[in-house]
Amino acid sequence: MVDYHAPKRGLTPVLDITDWRNGRDKAAVAREFDRICRTIGFFYLTGHGIPAAAMAGMLEQTARFFALDDAIKRTLLVDWRRRGYEPFGLQSLDAAAPPDIKESLLLGLDQPDDHPYVKRGLANYGPNLWPAEEHLPGFRAFCEDYFSRVYTVGRSLMAIFASVAGLPEDHFEPILVDPMATLRLIHYPPQPGAVVDNQIGCGTHTDWGAVTLLLQDETGGLEVRDKNGEWLYANPLPGAYVVNIGDMMPVWTNGAYHSNAHRVRNADPGRHRYSVPLFIDPDYDALVSCLDAFLPAGETPKIPARTVGEHIDLMYAISYGQASPEAMANP
Repeated sequence: MVDYHAPKRGLTPVLDITDWRNGRDKAAVAREFDRICRTIGFFYLTGHGIPAAAMAGMLEQTARFFALDDAIKRTLLVDWRRRGYEPFGLQSLDAAAPPDIKESLLLGLDQPDDHPYVKRGLANYGPNLWPAEEHLPGFRAFCEDYFSRVYTVGRSLMAIFASVAGLPEDHFEPILVDPMATLRLIHYPPQPGAVVDNQIGCGTHTDWGAVTLLLQDETGGLEVRDKNGEWLYANPLPGAYVVNIGDMMPVWTNGAYHSNAHRVRNADPGRHRYSVPLFIDPDYDALVSCLDAFLPAGETPKIPARTVGEHIDLMYAISYGQASPEAMANP
């Protein structure tokens, strides 16, 4: 069955966090963050402080990696830690559709073998799988620096959210020290023809964690579904990230914030699309439960509490065909 229809209008919210970063009017930024997240969990982020050269450079590094010979990329095949290269056809983010038309490289924080979570054998912890320096000079250093820069912005967004909830700005910091955060370099080849069986670059899905910061090139192709079911295109805005909240935000906010479905189709016949999302997934053992500010007196939370690790493990199992979507009902 084919039910893909291209969007007719675009995503519009823009959140400028300049006044949060310089301390000039943090309350106004927090109010706007809250307003947007209650309306649609997607927005363009400006005033983030990341240089344009770093953003452009990360896209260049991504293109360099995917231009490597297939044999070299396959020496880095993704391991049980969820680090490494994912070839085409490995993941189906839309469980009802054929595999996504994309390839990717998954990177996280490099933890040593004696890190407690590495010793426990938890996924999303441990060493990254890097191409040899001789194949991609400077690639590792650039990616690590970029990860650090964008993760800092993500922590600022979590501080803004804490402020909205009437909590200290550093409330979430303890669960952001050893995160399951993942930087994903993605390549989408052109798909200009008709869509068959809803197979596109990235199938319809919601993100699984707290917050995602997406860097995308000029090709376009990201599409977002609003709460009324209408699809919007989220084409690049120069100098801005596209930010969306993930499935943990509705748990914290008792459903007040929306984790919107989205998808990717590169319909440009002449361009390959590259994007680099950073998924801010907190500490594996962190419990995500409704915050007091979002729970009316005398009521119980609408969404059950869950640990970050339980939720992310389940979503990986579903999207790689190892569990059914119905498992979401019993986290």
